[in-house]
Amino acid sequence: METGSGRTSSFSMWRNTSMESFSNSSRNQDGDDEAALRWAALEKLPTYSRVRKGIRTEEEGQSRELIVGLDMPTIEVRFEHLSVEAQAYLEAEDYLLCSTSLLICSRMTLLLGPPSSGKTTLLLALAGKLSKDLKFSGRVNYNGHGMEEFIPQRTSAYISQCDLHIGEMTVKETLSFSARCQGVGTRYEILAELSRREKAANIKPDPDIDIFMKATALEGQETNIVTDYILKILGLEACAETMVGDEMIPGISGGQKKRVTTGEMLVGPARALFMDEISTGLDSSTTFQIVNSLRQSIHILNETAVISLLQPAPETYELFDDIILLSEGQIVYQGPRENVLGFFEHMGFKCPERKGVADFLQEVTSRKDQEQYWACTDEPYNYVSVEEFAEAFRSFHIGQKLRDELAIAFDKSKSHPAALTTKKYGVCKKEILKACVSREILLMRRNSLLTSSICSKFFKQYLMLLITQQMASSLFRLIAALGRNMIVANTIATLSLLATLVLGGFVLSRDDVKKWWIWGYWLSPMMYAQNGIAVNEFLGKSWNHFPANSTETLGVMVLKSRGIFHEAYWYWIAVGALIAYIFLFNFLFTLALKYLNPFEKPQAILSEEAFAEKNANNTREFTEIGSASNRNSSSRMPSVRVRNFSDANQDTKQGMVLPFQSLSITFDEIRYAVDMPQEMKAQGIIADRLELLKGISGAFRPGVLTALMGSSGAGKTTRMDVLAGRKTGGYIEGNITISGYPKRKETFAWISGYCEQTDIHSLMLQSMNHYFILHGFDYQLRLILIKKRYIYILFSFLSFFVGDISTDIVLNPNSKS
Repeated sequence: METGSGRTSSFSMWRNTSMESFSNSSRNQDGDDEAALRWAALEKLPTYSRVRKGIRTEEEGQSRELIVGLDMPTIEVRFEHLSVEAQAYLEAEDYLLCSTSLLICSRMTLLLGPPSSGKTTLLLALAGKLSKDLKFSGRVNYNGHGMEEFIPQRTSAYISQCDLHIGEMTVKETLSFSARCQGVGTRYEILAELSRREKAANIKPDPDIDIFMKATALEGQETNIVTDYILKILGLEACAETMVGDEMIPGISGGQKKRVTTGEMLVGPARALFMDEISTGLDSSTTFQIVNSLRQSIHILNETAVISLLQPAPETYELFDDIILLSEGQIVYQGPRENVLGFFEHMGFKCPERKGVADFLQEVTSRKDQEQYWACTDEPYNYVSVEEFAEAFRSFHIGQKLRDELAIAFDKSKSHPAALTTKKYGVCKKEILKACVSREILLMRRNSLLTSSICSKFFKQYLMLLITQQMASSLFRLIAALGRNMIVANTIATLSLLATLVLGGFVLSRDDVKKWWIWGYWLSPMMYAQNGIAVNEFLGKSWNHFPANSTETLGVMVLKSRGIFHEAYWYWIAVGALIAYIFLFNFLFTLALKYLNPFEKPQAILSEEAFAEKNANNTREFTEIGSASNRNSSSRMPSVRVRNFSDANQDTKQGMVLPFQSLSITFDEIRYAVDMPQEMKAQGIIADRLELLKGISGAFRPGVLTALMGSSGAGKTTRMDVLAGRKTGGYIEGNITISGYPKRKETFAWISGYCEQTDIHSLMLQSMNHYFILHGFDYQLRLILIKKRYIYILFSFLSFFVGDISTDIVLNPNSKS
């Protein structure tokens, strides 16, 4: 009862700002005015300050403030000569080359740097979460201990850029599950030691703060007071009972998902925080509130934090204590925020008055932006490289001070016993198992998989689809091995699939197949797949109803109407037949690989280096790559032509001119609504629909770049999805026109491109060049127009092929289509 009342009273106190006192104290105002004033002074302190202070009542009735002397665990991080290398497509590539550096507790550090400067790699290295494929050298120490002496993954917390959540769980359930798995760390031991010292010193603790600290030390609870606190400071209270959502399930916005990712780590007991781009998708006001709350927590609890932000607002920038500027994998500056501008003024660069300092720091090391900040008008400007900045910082007074501090080794005896974690798990395996089982039961209830009959039917359906897919893969491999050529294989595949599908019982039922073609019905593997799936579905309980004046169930009647066998054992006959086809097709595939030779003859391959050298010697020569036998073959590849112009003064581009027509889009009174979530109906909302877009209108013109802005959760992504036709659910009202014509879903996809928030790439491609070439030809090939014997190929993004195609293709906006 004490814990429950404490949680309720503390929750009501969080309605105030985090720096306000626990004003609703439940203690009795006994004693003289002096004692009451001292208690009031203590109440104004941050929560964990009572770990060090208290009030003792003397025998004479007088009271005085005492120091309890209980220190909180702190972490100091040092890294020396840190280097991270990765195996690139052509050669080894350095991702990170950092000098020795220091991260002090009770300080919040901002990690700045342009994209691809190595910020994520540095944070992963400090958190001990680098991939094993990367070559790592150097040393990272926590309180003088190497990473092999403790468990860095539990001592620190790394907050990733990627948002990976279970879409069917609510925001509060996600944070609560994370808190249960991470445990409370050393909070319980610290509270026990605090109580022992207070009792020995006859110290009277404040009841409200005492209840709060006891609530934070509870382990294994489904709902934790820390979870409610994190929901408050991250601004997630309004969507606490809303599902997170994913690509298939509507849920919270992208900015709110980023805050959920941050909250998953903040609910844990880690005392070293490494946060990577936590402001992605958030507006500047929300980012400021989150960073401000983190700053207060870090200063009060003596935690260590490094936060990476790409473009922080000036007011957010001012909240940080230290700055680390990273560029091209090297540390350009590390030290107090107040001295960073002085270092660059020492180097001859000055930040303009109305320029944000964070933007200035990220641009001053760039070759294309550096010159505009040169302040020494009496000296000519010369580009200052990143290596020169790093070398100059070592001789700067801040760099010298940092080097002097690092010269003194950390005294391991001063490290708090609870600072570094040596256990692999935060809670016992039994508690982790209970948390996982509770989550799975919740997901099963939410997905309505309750009865064993439904589960059995589901797994039988899954088995049938699985072996059907394996059969089809085996058949396609056999066709490819027999064809040995794209054209031949396409011909064989067309004929075989035509016979398989037409005679499989779906296009033509068994009763409609002619007698002299019935053998094709029995040999078609799709016949067995269709019979197995249909028997499993239509013999189930949902079809076990007898229509009026009928002795057969509804499911049996449906099966007979299509000539499908209605006996239950046909499911297992289908399973056996498909497995037999899998073995047969794979056996024939092996024989084809062994005994059939390819149609083409071996030919030499010209490397990229040799081709470039040959092309450089003869700049105006067209080079054709291809063999004579390949030209005569019906399956030859198109010859590659490269035109290289050496005349640097040539202004006009030559080549084929393609027609290009500009388009405009207008939208009027667009409304989008979804069914009201059950969680909101349970709170007393009686409306049937939740309206997300409320009568928006506008227009986009050619040649005008439009920025869509709004706070997190305002509906930016929803609006883009509706205009792009990506919404498959909900209710859409309003008019959308393309250059005055009504928008048609069938043709709109040919003229539009939509770049979503989610980054989905193929991890198997070796380089960005391969990625752009593959997706350029696969996705950017939009429209083929046949007009007066000419075929025009329109690419939506020619920038992917600069140097290969853009020299021969010029878009003419004035030509008519």
